Amino acid sequence: MVLVANKISREDILTELFNIGVGQAASTLSDIIDKQIGLTIPEVKILDAAKAKVELNKYLLQVAEGAVMVSSISFDSQLEGKVSLLFPADKMHHFIDLCLHETHVETENTLEFNDIDFDTIKEIGNIVINSIIGELSNTVNIPVEYTLPEVDVLNNASADHFVDSEEYRLVLMMFLAFDIEETEIAGAIVINMTLKSLDDILNTIDRLYNGS
Repeated sequence: MVLVANKISREDILTELFNIGVGQAASTLSDIIDKQIGLTIPEVKILDAAKAKVELNKYLLQVAEGAVMVSSISFDSQLEGKVSLLFPADKMHHFIDLCLHETHVETENTLEFNDIDFDTIKEIGNIVINSIIGELSNTVNIPVEYTLPEVDVLNNASADHFVDSEEYRLVLMMFLAFDIEETEIAGAIVINMTLKSLDDILNTIDRLYNGS
């Protein structure tokens, strides 16, 4: 069946590509920490910067309550952009403990993280981001080169921290869920991308799926 070349079908195709990527990431993480990890992405949205900020602020207020732990990677070569993987900061201690096979201990300040915590999230972010961008890059046959991941904890975070409306203009946004030992953590992935890069991706998708 030939898919119709419109915005909805493109988003569906991107959703499928990114789900393949997160499936690979989940398998890799499961092998590393010897625990079954589930990762799902319900939907990918292609948004202009203004709409992306509205959507992301809803997540930050309702799910993350404004405090997030974020892992970011920039990429360039023929595709240019920046990816940020966001987690609610108040849930990350428990998630990190599960990954490290440690007993969860409640802390008074949920925004306090040590070097091991940062290294753990850096590794998780690196695996997830490289898997999804790598799958996209391989499918459309457009190479990318990555920077090293950067991890930070932000209190009272807003969409302005992650959506660069001046440089990139368009945003791919998806909300994902980590499931590890019946603990679910809702996260978000924000991909700022140049208009040319997104055009290159969508045009290639049209050719691949519509023969145009």
